[in-house]
Amino acid sequence: MDCNWRIKNNLERTPEDEVGSGEEGILDLWRAAITFGIILTMVRRIVIVRHGERVDHVFGMNDWLDLAFDNQGRYRKINLNMPDGLPIRAGAPRSFYKDGPLTQVGVLQGQLVGKGLLEESILRPGFEVFVSPAYRSIQTATAMLEGMKSNSLLKIEPYLFEWTGWYSEGIPSFLTTPELLANGFKNIDTSYNPVTKMSDLVVDEEVANYYTRTYDLVNRLIASTDNDLLLVAHGSTLEVGTRQLLGHPPRTTHKDMLQTLFAVPYGGVAVVELDEEVNKWKIIKNGKISISHSAVSNFCSHKNFVERDINYLK
Repeated sequence: MDCNWRIKNNLERTPEDEVGSGEEGILDLWRAAITFGIILTMVRRIVIVRHGERVDHVFGMNDWLDLAFDNQGRYRKINLNMPDGLPIRAGAPRSFYKDGPLTQVGVLQGQLVGKGLLEESILRPGFEVFVSPAYRSIQTATAMLEGMKSNSLLKIEPYLFEWTGWYSEGIPSFLTTPELLANGFKNIDTSYNPVTKMSDLVVDEEVANYYTRTYDLVNRLIASTDNDLLLVAHGSTLEVGTRQLLGHPPRTTHKDMLQTLFAVPYGGVAVVELDEEVNKWKIIKNGKISISHSAVSNFCSHKNFVERDINYLK
């Protein structure tokens, strides 16, 4: 079990055989530690996760809206990987532009990552969850908590939203808390007061500003609690949210940022932990908390077998 607890003892015997997995395994570890007279210290961790696969990147930013909605604005599922339904929200269907949902695969990715975090005991009980206001991030966090079998609530933080340089037309109109609750998201922490404001997001910001605002937010969240943090946001957040924490200067160019972003897959995970001896954060290996699968495109047997032969014979 890759648990974020450190054993301070040089005994030849260890409690390893006494320990199970998941949250129950953590309790087992405490019981075994008492039996063997071992002192346990808690290692603080921050886990940052990219959202799962998004519909608009699979079916096209504008194309999916044209394909999946009729002239009356009614949603219709045209592919098994599309969601069974969509939330009711103001301005739909246009409000789904650049704030679209996950695919079915994207939801599964979130569940698998959550299951992995539980099995590896990466986060201590009582961890707090902070999410980007983007619908895809909220969906991913919800799916992750299902995989973790956790009842933790989602705290929405505007500054976890990605680089606004991709939004020269304006910041998307995100689902409001009342809309999320009305659409079945009962895991929203309605008592939480964000430390950042949506109105402070600047359209078409500089890359350096994106690094700075994210780093400042992470520091404020660290200072606000002694618990572990789970941040569910965007691909760039994994690097932007940890780079300065690890002692590196912020990147300043779009090209430089993209080189790191393109390496982050859907459901990508970054884990950093605090080395208390030197009071510095360090990034650690993910272990098995990664997802590998082959690409699958839209397949039609008639098109590939029948129409292909007809065209060949012409």
